[in-house]
Amino acid sequence: MTDPQHVILAQELIARIKAGEFRVGDRLPTELELCESRSLARGTVRQALKHLEDAGMISRRRGAGTTVAAPSLVDGYRAFVTSRAEMLAFVQSTWIRDPETNIVVADIDLAERMSVPVGSEWYCVSGARELRGSSIPPVGWSELYLKADLPHRRMLLTGRFDIVNLVRQRIEQEAAAEAVPPAIADALGVEIGSAALVIVHRHFNSHDVLEAVGVHTHPAGRYRIATSVGSSIAPI
Repeated sequence: MTDPQHVILAQELIARIKAGEFRVGDRLPTELELCESRSLARGTVRQALKHLEDAGMISRRRGAGTTVAAPSLVDGYRAFVTSRAEMLAFVQSTWIRDPETNIVVADIDLAERMSVPVGSEWYCVSGARELRGSSIPPVGWSELYLKADLPHRRMLLTGRFDIVNLVRQRIEQEAAAEAVPPAIADALGVEIGSAALVIVHRHFNSHDVLEAVGVHTHPAGRYRIATSVGSSIAPI
């Protein structure tokens, strides 16, 4: 299936920024210039630029035009994400070493956690999740579930995602405190029943059908969520 024009344009602009054609602080061509050079509708160009803005690569301000804010997609490990760029960074900055794969049938407990029908079939990839190129202990345990009738199993194993895989998705997520079960505790080298933060990602396609679920268990001490609200104000 051919990618939509806004996705193709977004990929092209990302590639040009990464190649150094546009550096941080440089202005990109205007919406009108992009429309005329590619015979695209203005709405299509705006969608493409929105993908880059969501990815943290450009800044758009009225009167200042569109400028490059970062030479690449947002990086860093964030299992609880606030944008598609952070989701992309999550899957690109980590990997599952020696993953186990199997077909599972959702029982009552799994169906409730995933928000899927009891008895539905899922292709599952699971294992300890590690930061790529790092020697620190695994940051957690991941279970990735894909509808059994979908053809993208290799993507789960390799972690080869890009912005194209995410622009058509709606992602729901929730976090809960749980105790580490025996199988995961042994694999991660932590005490059975110790505290953990469990984050669940639910991926919906463009028709709002649930296609994939990720369950990520992070033992206490190996993951935290930090946010900032508002701006810093110096004391008077």
